[in-house]
Amino acid sequence: MRMESRSALQGALLGPLPREFSAELFDDEHRATGSSELVWRLAAEAYGEDYPVEVQPWGSTTWWVLGRCVSALRVGPGHVLVDLACGRGGPGLWLARATGADLIGVDYSPVAVESASARASSFVPSEQARFVVGDLTATGLPDRCTDAVLCFDAIFFADDRIAALQEVRRVLRPGGRYVFTAVETDTPTRPAHVTDWGLLVEAAELELESKETVPRFAEQLGRMYDLVLEHLDELRAEMGEKAADRLKEEAEAVGPGLPRARYVFIVARRPS
Repeated sequence: MRMESRSALQGALLGPLPREFSAELFDDEHRATGSSELVWRLAAEAYGEDYPVEVQPWGSTTWWVLGRCVSALRVGPGHVLVDLACGRGGPGLWLARATGADLIGVDYSPVAVESASARASSFVPSEQARFVVGDLTATGLPDRCTDAVLCFDAIFFADDRIAALQEVRRVLRPGGRYVFTAVETDTPTRPAHVTDWGLLVEAAELELESKETVPRFAEQLGRMYDLVLEHLDELRAEMGEKAADRLKEEAEAVGPGLPRARYVFIVARRPS
């Protein structure tokens, strides 16, 4: 892609992130949520029967999303699955167990990688999963090393989203699939909002196979934010003031815009 075209696309669709993110910030987040029981109870209450309790996803990874992944990724025993921005590892480990694929989890938070490694034996044999520190735009993985890639609720953290998608293309084998979830909105109110992830997928020279709207996203995440605000004092006591206040900030910033947002499940493919 020509640089001027890339810059125009970035400016039209996304713009800069509204705040700076860092590995240290996510280290703090994972320490806080990893030691919390209340935050997971609230998530289970907010999402109801759609919430995979064993997985403990931080985000909107429901049973619907996991079920779609099993069919979309097209992996099984003998295949390799990479989970980008894997966090504490739950969704990738569940999918490795469900499909039989070997898992490589990548996250730029060393605390997340340590936590995911500790959880792995609850899902799969030790040789079936490993976790490494890496970035969305620089995973450290070899070219064409994986049959499929997934990334839940995280691609928007990349400063350069096209570069993050190109990194996926680099590590995928020809014909390999990439599944990710993200938010779109037709009425952007924040600089980081994206109107159409499909355009970015195509700009990274991946083929867009499908894009579906995840059901009940605004309702369920809105309920989660309501519960966070209702239980803020308890969360502060359990997680610490800094982590709880970041949840409060997110709830107050993101919650009001949920009715204008679409949470999409996207399947892309590296051309053969």
